[in-house]
Amino acid sequence: MKSITPFIVIFIFLMVSYADAGYDDSGSIPCSIDLAQPFEIYQMTSKDKIWSESLVKNLKYKGTVVHFVRTTLKFKMNDVDINGSVYQALECPSCFYVVEGDVMLKIGARWAASAGGGGFSMHAPKSRNFIVCLNFLCDGVPFLSSSPVVKGKVSWMGRKDKRF
Repeated sequence: MKSITPFIVIFIFLMVSYADAGYDDSGSIPCSIDLAQPFEIYQMTSKDKIWSESLVKNLKYKGTVVHFVRTTLKFKMNDVDINGSVYQALECPSCFYVVEGDVMLKIGARWAASAGGGGFSMHAPKSRNFIVCLNFLCDGVPFLSSSPVVKGKVSWMGRKDKRF
């Protein structure tokens, strides 16, 4: 029994130390956005819709397509206002995507999160006025440093990750 005890202790230590690994995507840069501020969204044109349909057809994608459109919301990173970085999902208006930091915000969620997983992909034309999202998930690994995502001020500790 005494020879097994050290292995049990090591096993329990490893299980506890790895239990929380990867469940917090927080970084070291203070970020915030006020989702209660009035804002405008980019209006997709017929040319934009054709681009989206062509992408979906060429990728032979059969699932739901979600379009994120650029908003006029200001995003603050390290106390610097960044314009043109916040998008809203047309098919799910409670979901926002912040390019700077690769962050997904869903009003009503406990935390801001990294952008999706499980095949989640985003595609944008050169204009970057909209993003076509396939295998959409309005969540991901949470930023445990985040305040709740409300229609008001939301803050979290992020990183300079950038998908586009």
